[in-house]
Amino acid sequence: MKNPSLTIAIFGNTNNYPLLLAQGLKLLGHNVRLIINRKDLLHRPEARYHEWADAYPDWVLDCSDITDDDIAFKTPAIDEALHHLTHKVDLAILNDSGLAFAAFLHSPHIALLTGSDLAYYANFDLLRLRTQLWDLEFKRSSRGRRHLAQYTDFVARQRDGILASEVVCYGQRGLIPSGDRMLDEIGVQDSRRLMLYLSNTLDLQPQTAPRNEQLSILSGSRIVFNPQKNTSLSAMDFKGTDVLLNGFSEFIKSGRQAVLRLPRKGQDLGAAEALVQTLGISDYVTWMDETSLTNYYQEVIAADLVCDQFGTSFPGMVTTDAYAMGRPVMAKLRNEIFSTRFPEPLPGFDASTPEQIFEQLTAVNSTRDRLVEMGEKSRAFAEQYLSPRSMAEQLLEKLEA
Repeated sequence: MKNPSLTIAIFGNTNNYPLLLAQGLKLLGHNVRLIINRKDLLHRPEARYHEWADAYPDWVLDCSDITDDDIAFKTPAIDEALHHLTHKVDLAILNDSGLAFAAFLHSPHIALLTGSDLAYYANFDLLRLRTQLWDLEFKRSSRGRRHLAQYTDFVARQRDGILASEVVCYGQRGLIPSGDRMLDEIGVQDSRRLMLYLSNTLDLQPQTAPRNEQLSILSGSRIVFNPQKNTSLSAMDFKGTDVLLNGFSEFIKSGRQAVLRLPRKGQDLGAAEALVQTLGISDYVTWMDETSLTNYYQEVIAADLVCDQFGTSFPGMVTTDAYAMGRPVMAKLRNEIFSTRFPEPLPGFDASTPEQIFEQLTAVNSTRDRLVEMGEKSRAFAEQYLSPRSMAEQLLEKLEA
């Protein structure tokens, strides 16, 4: 793998994360092809580059007509994607349902796991979810049994693709315990794992601090905080918005002035609206309707402080995008785990309880220069450790180790 110029095929583009990695690899001089497999805008490059909507660059290939059934039943619809993954390819990087293609490859491959590729497609619970609405007579029929066998094979191929990977890109051990258990069950050794943590330092540039007269706080995470009412969700999904609201309420009741912007997005939106009323902070909370990524970035630019998660998840793209834009972040940073991945702790204002949120807000409100300094530190951290080029380098170094 020491070849200075590799041909690398990437399948899948969950949340445009593989696109960022592809750009980092291209900056290193490698020949990259990115295979798009979803029609949802969230997972398509035009969500970031509107001008690509009608004409992708030649290294981005649209195979989004593929369905899960095509992969499970190995229909001819997968042939084009397989061609792009196997024709003159030195290295394949597989995301989403793409690990099920591993057995067809002629080159080494890397698993780029971003959520459902492990928790759903590599989980035999998929069989229950796929068949729970089947008529019992159909399930017992030869056709039903054949379909079940093919879905069982699909999950097995996905798991085998993960196990056979030269490197498995997933969160640092401890961040996602359920994922750790699955990787352990599949047989993935820690020595083969690497956490990719990408910041879009390519498109997002550091912004001048707004220095609003009244402290402006933006919460970028979707609103999910009640495990009892969202039993199908994982620990990664719970963002602790209730913790933020309780801490912000204490800050307002102490006589300080601020405005908190929250997104109208998430399973617990109604509960959050009720909590705002109960806490008596309606005059200090404003709501954002679902919006484009471009408009969201404008919200980040206008904020003095960006909040991510305070629950059982970990800082995600809300944090890494804020870093790229030079905005300070307050969140439950999980540095007890991130310190095992990076030589420096994640920059930001660490808080995991309402009391800590109150203390952090009080401190930054009294000395606003701390916000500016943390924003500058965040951009520097992103450039040094989280840029697409830096992450691509780290991944290929891990591959060659």
